[in-house]
Amino acid sequence: MRYLTATLPTALAAVYLILATAPAFAETQAEQEANAQADAEERAKRAEQEKEDRAKAPPPAIPGAVSSGEAAPASKNAAEMSPNDALFDAINRGDGAAARDAMNRGAQLDSKNVLGQTPIDAAIEANRNDITFLLLSLRGSVATAGPPRQGSMTAAAMHASSRGRHPMLHATTVAAHLAPKPNPGTPNPSVGFNGF
Repeated sequence: MRYLTATLPTALAAVYLILATAPAFAETQAEQEANAQADAEERAKRAEQEKEDRAKAPPPAIPGAVSSGEAAPASKNAAEMSPNDALFDAINRGDGAAARDAMNRGAQLDSKNVLGQTPIDAAIEANRNDITFLLLSLRGSVATAGPPRQGSMTAAAMHASSRGRHPMLHATTVAAHLAPKPNPGTPNPSVGFNGF
């Protein structure tokens, strides 16, 4: 009995302490849960806003024209290679800037690598979308190694016409010279309006 009377005040003090701190602990836990809920809602709102912003933003470039990653380092100096070899090397490494440089140095789109592929074929096979778009956009604006087409410009004439002009204006000028001349046709009044 003596043991009970001695431990009873200690036990009551412990119970009182638990009962006194329980509401404070419950409030703290409730506050933490409320804060966590508010943070989660804020993150969800931010994510939704970012998603809407991405949907509204224009694409960074023509789909597929963006580089797929970092280019591998060059094993040779591009100046030591022929323009065609430099172009195929750039395609293999995935280096769009080096491919553009090789085209500017005079690489031919109808050249073939050791596998018999043209640069466009090699770029497509290697899944180099940015280089493929570059080469496709230059198809009609660069001279080929074959016989010149009637009405086409020589490389010297292209270079002379591009001096002091913007590169895109140059490509447009070259494309205009290489485009086939339209056939206006022969009027036939019996078929209808304006004879065409």
